[in-house]
Amino acid sequence: MLPRRASPLQRAQEATAATVEARRSIDSIFSQSRAPWNAAAGALSGSQVEELEKAIRALEAKVAERDAAVAEAQTKLAERERELAEAEALLVARERVIEAARRQPVSSEGISPEQQEALKKLKEELDRQEASLKEQRQVLKDREEFLDQSEATLFQKMQEQQEKETELEQKEEDLKRKMRQLGLLKDEPPEPIEKA
Repeated sequence: MLPRRASPLQRAQEATAATVEARRSIDSIFSQSRAPWNAAAGALSGSQVEELEKAIRALEAKVAERDAAVAEAQTKLAERERELAEAEALLVARERVIEAARRQPVSSEGISPEQQEALKKLKEELDRQEASLKEQRQVLKDREEFLDQSEATLFQKMQEQQEKETELEQKEEDLKRKMRQLGLLKDEPPEPIEKA
C-alpha cells in the first residue's frame, strides 16, 4: 500500500504555520537589530539595519505571494472536486436510465415508468447543476470586481505612501541643511566603504 499524500488543506495549514514561525523569527531579528531607548547602538549601522529590514520585507512579500498561490490552488482544487462530484451525480443518473431501459422492454408508449422517473431525476440534477453554475459564475464575477477594486485602492495607497516618504526625506534633508547653515549640526563624515 502506498503512503497517502497530504491533502492540499493540510499542506496549506503547514505553510501557514511556517509563515507564523517566519514572522516570529523576523520580529526577533528586528528587536535584536534595534537599540532600546537611551542605549548604545548594536553592532549594525543604521544603513545595515535598513538594508536588513528591506530584505526581510521582500521576503515577507514573497511569503505573501506564496500564500496567495496556495489559496488559489485550494480554490481550484475545491472547484475540481465539485466538478467531479457533479460528473459523478450525472453518471449515476445516466446509469439509472440505462438500467431502467434494460429491465423493461420498450412498450407502445415509448418509455417505461422507471425510465420516466430516471429521466425526471436526471433533469432535476441538470437543473440543479445549472443553477449552481450560474451562482458560481456570479460569485466569481463579484470576486474579480472586488479584487480589481482592491488592487486599485492598494496601488493608490502605495503611491500616496511613496509620495509621503519622499516628501519626508526631502524635509529631513532640508532641515539638516538649514541646521548646518546655522551651525547647529556638524557635517557628517562619509560612511567608510567596506571591502568585500
